[in-house]
Amino acid sequence: MQQSILGRLPLVLALPPPYTIHQLYKHVEDGFPDINEFIYAVDVLYVLGKLDVDLESGIVRHAA
Repeated sequence: MQQSILGRLPLVLALPPPYTIHQLYKHVEDGFPDINEFIYAVDVLYVLGKLDVDLESGIVRHAA
């Protein structure tokens, strides 16, 4: 399970918000084989309503 996207989602949610996408990636990059997998995980969390992204500032927050 750890090798699937679903298994990696908790890594993304572990960093306390707020943060930028770049800060988030630097914090979790060792847990992902490449940046594409990281972006996919962020996309999944966004679609599931677990992350909010302010497109103007680039700040990510956990959804309420």
